[in-house]
Amino acid sequence: MLYRTLPPPAHLEPFVDCVWLLAAPKGGDDPEPEIVLPDGKTELIVHFGDAFLKLEGRSYERQARVLMSGQLTERIMLKPTGEIGVVSVRFKAAGAARFFDVPYDALVDRVVDFGDFEPAFSAAIHDRIARCASHDERLTAMTAMLEERLTQESREDIFVRQACQYIARSEGAYSAQELVKLIGYSERQLERKFKKQVGIAPKILSRIARFQKFLAMTKEANTLTLADAAAACGYYDQSHFIRDFTKFSGVSPMKYLSGNHVMSDHLITPTDPPRPADR
Repeated sequence: MLYRTLPPPAHLEPFVDCVWLLAAPKGGDDPEPEIVLPDGKTELIVHFGDAFLKLEGRSYERQARVLMSGQLTERIMLKPTGEIGVVSVRFKAAGAARFFDVPYDALVDRVVDFGDFEPAFSAAIHDRIARCASHDERLTAMTAMLEERLTQESREDIFVRQACQYIARSEGAYSAQELVKLIGYSERQLERKFKKQVGIAPKILSRIARFQKFLAMTKEANTLTLADAAAACGYYDQSHFIRDFTKFSGVSPMKYLSGNHVMSDHLITPTDPPRPADR
């Protein structure tokens, strides 16, 4: 499985975490489902390979070619149907609102056909990616699309973006009082604006940041105990940590960490520094 990330140019960095690409040949006839975990990001996803299936209730449904993934507060389960070819923009928590005017609060825990919002754009970006001759070109095309959209009028609230930056820098050490003092909005105003631009409340985004910090720590240091890692991530006690982990992942920490999650590891915490894509 090939996974590559491309960092955004400086003028896109306030809004974009990275552009990433995932490619792999067709596997077996019935591949194992892959877990995708909450990471505090929204994504615009283009499939240039075969479509994926997403678990909906008790059955899998085929996904569209161009998707918007909203904020996740629980895991989703995906299955490839053949050759994997995906290129995506991973936005920072409030970053997608700089480019797309969609109802982010209605996208929480959903991965939707972006053609329902912008059919002309959705068709154009899929055609643009499909005509690329290499992975380098696909990453470049996604970055160029963002630069073109950046020139359009923005409806984002810069103070919400600043609040998200505070949460990210603090790794989820959320303080409503500090945020109110920093931003100037009341707690109720800030929560309302967060739901419009991010999709979820500041407190939930902070919980996801702590969850992600734990995943990164356990990946980098296998000798950490669950109790030590949970304390380092700001959880009050181990039971609080286990409740949060089970909410976001669907399984206990021990069960998750004992499994193999190739796709999830790539999509949540890249294993190597960003570098140009392989052709």
